[in-house]
Amino acid sequence: MIIHESLIELDLKSKNKTEIIENLARKGWELGRIRDAAEFTKAVFDREALFSTAIGYGIAIPHGKGSFVEEPFIAFARSQEAFFWDSREENGVRLIFLIGVPEEQASDLHLKILANISRGLMKESYRRRLEQAEDARKVLEIVEEMGL
Repeated sequence: MIIHESLIELDLKSKNKTEIIENLARKGWELGRIRDAAEFTKAVFDREALFSTAIGYGIAIPHGKGSFVEEPFIAFARSQEAFFWDSREENGVRLIFLIGVPEEQASDLHLKILANISRGLMKESYRRRLEQAEDARKVLEIVEEMGL
């Protein structure tokens, strides 16, 4: 499965984008989805420098792709309070989906994951359920319903 319970953080304490991405990347590395967490986070930050991955509706979808990703994954974090993802963004973020994709699957899988997350989260019911999910199993259920 592309997401795993150990890749879910439901009580995010940090309001710092760098710390959040590094923490979620470390979870991916601990699960064996990333071979090199430093290279992965560099790719994610390089992408963030080009354009904010905060997409509105309280959601950010940072992502990285490269040979340092062993297996595709999605990590999820939720903050109890909205916070500003970066200076280019006008609304707060509460839901963060970090995506990692191996280089050889980057062209099609990367876009498919982004599309499914974006399409699913345009529906207020999914966002609300993710905001209220009591545990990681419930998040897994919701993400699966979204086609991931």
